[in-house]
Amino acid sequence: MPDQSGRVTGYVLTAPVCPVERVGQQCPPRPVSRAAVVALSGEAVRGSTLTDMEGAFSLTLPEGRYVIQATNVGGYASTASEPVVVSDTPVHITLIVDSGIR
Repeated sequence: MPDQSGRVTGYVLTAPVCPVERVGQQCPPRPVSRAAVVALSGEAVRGSTLTDMEGAFSLTLPEGRYVIQATNVGGYASTASEPVVVSDTPVHITLIVDSGIR
């Protein structure tokens, strides 16, 4: 029986993006292009990619449990992660990394 695999797709966004957020003014998270995205099984990297210009990514991985981790680009290298179970059902996640704006 061949090994089964599945897909993890998603977006990497950064927030906050406005120095001051005010009631009634929208300041949504922004996409992060060229963010590093890795699939970890324990401490081992099982897959990696970079986000596109819209912050989107896609990984094809063997079935199993992973932590998907994204690292912001630029001077403030924050990370965000989410545990997922990869199977024949596609998984879609959004990871929000800290922009460092305060």
